[in-house]
Parts: sequence; C-alpha cells; structure tokens
Amino acid sequence: MSARLRPAAALVVAAAIPGAVLLPATAHADTAPLLRVELTAPASPAPLTRGGATETFELTVENPGDKARAYHPWLLLEEAGPSPLQTADVVLRVEPVDAPATASFVGHQDGGFQGMFHPAAGSVGDGFQVPAGGELTWKVTVGLTADYPTVNGGFTLTAASTQPELEEAKSLGFSVAPQNKPGAFRTWFEKAGACEGGDATSCQKLNLHYKVDGHGSFTHALNTQLLASYGSGVRNPGLTVQARVDGRWQDVEGDVHTFRLPRVAAGFGADSGERVVPLRFTLAADTEVTGPTGVTLRTETGLESGNTYAFAGTEDTVITLGPARTTPAPSATPTAQPSSTPSATPSPSATSSAPAAPATTAAATPATTATGALAKTGSGSGTFVYTGMAAALIALGATAWFATRRLRGANG
Repeated sequence: MSARLRPAAALVVAAAIPGAVLLPATAHADTAPLLRVELTAPASPAPLTRGGATETFELTVENPGDKARAYHPWLLLEEAGPSPLQTADVVLRVEPVDAPATASFVGHQDGGFQGMFHPAAGSVGDGFQVPAGGELTWKVTVGLTADYPTVNGGFTLTAASTQPELEEAKSLGFSVAPQNKPGAFRTWFEKAGACEGGDATSCQKLNLHYKVDGHGSFTHALNTQLLASYGSGVRNPGLTVQARVDGRWQDVEGDVHTFRLPRVAAGFGADSGERVVPLRFTLAADTEVTGPTGVTLRTETGLESGNTYAFAGTEDTVITLGPARTTPAPSATPTAQPSSTPSATPSPSATSSAPAAPATTAAATPATTATGALAKTGSGSGTFVYTGMAAALIALGATAWFATRRLRGANG
C-alpha cells in the first residue's frame, strides 16, 4: 500500500510568509463579523484540456461589518490524481475588477499547488482592506498547460484565507479531458527470503513494486529514497544495500539511514505494467550486534525535479539481519604424552629405567565470544550521503515559502 501526502487544510497551517501567520480560527478573540467569499460559476461548463482554452470566474469578498477588515487571499488547488503539480502545469491568473491593483504568484504547500495574491503596492503576506459594508471583486483565470500530467484528472480550487477571517471557504470543481478519471499510484514491499547462498539472517531480499492503476502516466521521472532504522542494542548501525538492475546486482548509494534507489523513468504509467526492483540487504562491516536484529525499512517516492515533495511510499517492513555464520575450525583434543627419564643411579640388575609419571599437555582452546557481547558483521557499506528530496518552495522574485510536511492519507 502507498502512503500519500496531501496539502494541509486551510486555516490550520503555519508557514513562513512575511507578514502572515496562519492560525486556527479559535486563536482569535475578534468578534467582528467575518468576511464572506463568493465564487461565480465558470463561464463555460466544458472540461479543461491540456494546452487548451482557459476558464474564468469571479471571486468576491464581502464585509458585512461596520469597520474595515483585512482579507488575505489563499487559493488551494487539490488535484485529483497521484502526481504533484509543477508550477508550470496550471495557468492561474488573478486580475482586479473593482479591487486595488493586484500581484499574484503560484507556489506549493506540502507539495500541493497553491496561489496567493496581494496589493501590488505591498508585499507577499499583505492583505486587502475591505471597507465596512463593502466588497472587492477579482477575475480568476484557470487553465492547463500541455505538461499537465495525464495520470491526473480534474481538481478542486478553493478560495480560502491565510488568516481566520472568512465565514467559510468556497470551492469550484474543474473536470479535465481526455482521461478525466485519474490514475492511482501504488508502491509496496514483498518479502523474498534469504539471499542465494546465504543463511536466514546474514542477507535478506525484498522486492519493491511500483504500479499505476487507472489511466495516464507521469510526465517526470520518479525518485525513491529508502529509509532504514535499527533495533535496540545495535552499535555503529549501517546497511549494505544492492539493487538488481539490468540483470546484475549493483550497490545503492546511501548512508546509515537513507539510500537512493534506482529512478523510474518519465512516462511510467498505467500502460507500463508493474515495475519490480529486487533489493538485498546485509549489515555493514562495522555494525555490532548481540544477535539477529530487526531493521525497519520504508520508502518515499517523489518527482525527480521541480515539485519533489514525496507523495507516496511503502508501509514499514521489518527484516531480520545478523552477523554472517561461519564454520568454526575443529578444536584439538587434549592428549597424554609419556615422558621417559633415565634413572639417576644405574641398577646392575635393570637394563632400563622405570618410566616416569606421564606429563599431560592440553591443546589450545579456541577463543569464544561471551554471551551478550557484540559481534561485528560482514561486508562494508558505501559512504555516499544522500541529500534527500528538496523542500517545497514558493517563489516570486526573492520570496521563498518553505512548507511543513504532512502525511497524506492512503492512496490506491
């Protein structure tokens, strides 16, 4: 099963936006009437097409109170489909109708596609002042570029606010043609037992599966990182990971906890069938364990470039690894070796001396590891340090918005 990361709900996320702090509505003691936002129906009911015509609607915010009130617009696009959207995948423009001159930009929160707009004379995070008993209106234009992934279908666009100042957010749904039904991406581990020629714990194998159900394909390559954690009682933990690529086992770059698995090329989709990557694991040379120990593995998958936020991954899978077993050298058996010593005084009647008491010499005993002591394991691991996936970024000029990560619900 895959885990999917979803954009956080409006009004409950804190983000580093200059002049704006996103807080839950309960954090404000303001008793003035909240603003009301309304969206008109799109001018045309036809589905959006990739690289085709755009669609427009009007967004109006009304202030029913007797004092002017600030409005901090926030447009959230929740896509129907597995692929996170790049900034260039969607056309999104905001133009004033009877509102002050407006500047807008597009970015990403937790991998989700989002837009914001603010007074052109101000900066990101500034709000519009809605006069008492008055309203402001903007025209919003939405469309798809030719790069909009075919594995995705339609989407919902929600007009919210970065502050708890609206009675409620309002949404519009947009369908996409062709292939309006989105695909579903799945990735999972399958246990494959011990390695060829190995014992039950010195080397273990897993098969990593990828599959797209439904329709379409990804327009970007996919990167997967493998995350490893170790059981208690392990010193100097480390892992040697190999993947079978083009018919041969190849070392996987990584460090103690993070490894970069083979990429999945762009165009992977429903017509590609199931992709399986065989993996095998051993404890690294310097890892010290008291016996077989559990190693917990999981993966995170994201696009290779642009919006690289991890959107899917495997569930935790535990394999058991320990030091390689070796056949001990046979121990020597103690033997008695008699020693003949001549008599000090020869006897005229004796032709030989009496034998002395036999002297016993024990063979050396092999050294053993005391119970509970740590034993070092087999071959060593690489030293490549994987930098991880890039954080989600919103940019307009020099402005950057780094989003917090949240686990999306299960997908597929």
